[in-house]
Amino acid sequence: MKDILIGKGYGDIRFGMTRSEVKKVLGEPTEVDQYASSEESDDNTEAFHYDEIELSVSFDEVDEWKLSSIAVSDTEATIEGMKLIGVSEEKLLEKVEKLDLGEYEKEDVSSPESPDNEVITFFESSINFWFENGEVTEIQFGPFWDEENEEYIWPE
Repeated sequence: MKDILIGKGYGDIRFGMTRSEVKKVLGEPTEVDQYASSEESDDNTEAFHYDEIELSVSFDEVDEWKLSSIAVSDTEATIEGMKLIGVSEEKLLEKVEKLDLGEYEKEDVSSPESPDNEVITFFESSINFWFENGEVTEIQFGPFWDEENEEYIWPE
């Protein structure tokens, strides 16, 4: 289960699955976190962390608790056969060029605790590559997004 399927899922898990469906595939999570986006919003999120396989999955209440985000830091994770965890920004951009992910934006997300962090986001493909000290440390991705209707496009 190491293949990232852009817009669809990761291995045997697919965007749009329920929390119980994901648990049937992955088992009980190592840790569960719950987040509220703001006091004015009912958009709560629940994240399952699977430390042993370096994977986190998130479910949003506004989307009926469907799987809407996956983050993987396992060095064995691939996109179309390419391992990208641990590669430099230059190597990443070179490798993903043939994937036709669309235009990207790069943002410095450094903080005093993490001084050399950046993220490259391909909005059209709903995928983020997180960098620490110049190397990809995590790939975060979700289902495709319908800009016009402002909603996820759930895979079939």
